[in-house]
Amino acid sequence: MSYGRALGVKDWGLDTMDTIEAKRIEATNYERYQMATGYGWQFWADVPALLDRWQVLPFNQRGDKRLAFGVVQGNYQGLPFTVFDFHRRPVVTSVHTRWTNKKVNELDTITIDSVWVITLPVAMPFFQIVGDTEPTFDTEHYPEPPTPDRKFNRWYKMIDTDPNVAMRILTPPLCAAMRQLKLHNWSLVGNELLYVEHPIFGRTKPDEIVETLGKLAQLVPLLPMHQPMPQQYPPQGYPPRY
Repeated sequence: MSYGRALGVKDWGLDTMDTIEAKRIEATNYERYQMATGYGWQFWADVPALLDRWQVLPFNQRGDKRLAFGVVQGNYQGLPFTVFDFHRRPVVTSVHTRWTNKKVNELDTITIDSVWVITLPVAMPFFQIVGDTEPTFDTEHYPEPPTPDRKFNRWYKMIDTDPNVAMRILTPPLCAAMRQLKLHNWSLVGNELLYVEHPIFGRTKPDEIVETLGKLAQLVPLLPMHQPMPQQYPPQGYPPRY
């Protein structure tokens, strides 16, 4: 993969953003740079190639001003990983005067999701599960998981996933770990596991990144990576890797 720039505020395209938004991105990049330096990991301020690499939530949601920033790559407990924040503008609200209806301003709605990508030792069938109460995703029309645990099923939706694959992956130990560790939104795309979290206050701190890596390190061994899987159905919802 061709990665982006290492550091440099004006090179990120932030001059076209709201000042507060640009400062938030700058602060996140600085924190990630410091963290990467401390752990011996690699850092990039932004990596445009990550924006089109996967066609799963949240990357297939609408919105412009897309940016993959605060990118950290390294190895945690034997797991190669990449972490970054995905920035997009899904909604623009026009403000008009009351009497002449003249447009005088635009208000942006910005969404930022933090993404953890774990490289697995083997490729897996396509799989995507999200929390049913996730506020930034429209998942109402998708089916629940097909597990025997009805209480678990009510909390989640399966996105374009073969139910036979879901049954093989969602074993009782894995389902219990998901609930205990609060790892609700994740996908399997080839040999990568993608976990997505919407930070409540718009930023994911370095300690939260490491904490989540620790949780994912507990989830990964529960995947049935060396068991035969059903044929892929429907076609994988993501572009091929080159």
